Amino acid sequence: MTLIDGINIASLLKAFSKFDEFRQHISTEQEKAGAIHAFEYCFELAWKTMKRLLDIRGQIANSPREIIRLAALENFIDDPERWFDFLKKRNMTTHTYDEKEAEAVLSVLADFASEMEIFFDRIKVDSDVYRRKTP
Repeated sequence: MTLIDGINIASLLKAFSKFDEFRQHISTEQEKAGAIHAFEYCFELAWKTMKRLLDIRGQIANSPREIIRLAALENFIDDPERWFDFLKKRNMTTHTYDEKEAEAVLSVLADFASEMEIFFDRIKVDSDVYRRKTP
């Protein structure tokens, strides 16, 4: 069990590991669909983790946009605008049957991976923990 400020982030770490694995293999339609789904799941866990960390600090927010904005103010992330774009792309995932929208989501995967690494560094997750590939 991996705890940060008393919050178990093991699910987020596992989701990130799977996301990172999927995003590096997107040559077929199935792989693209898997990468999009992994992004969606990892993003959801990321902003919900931010919410729990903010709650501990007495920062109350309910919407993902509010949470992202406060996460930037608390220095969990650098650029809330990038995270707002991830949120927009996450909201597009329900329409990934549209090839143009699927490609738009796929286009942010590398940036999202980089931003997740910044987030992990900021909340003091040992890099060996989140880089470890899960079986």
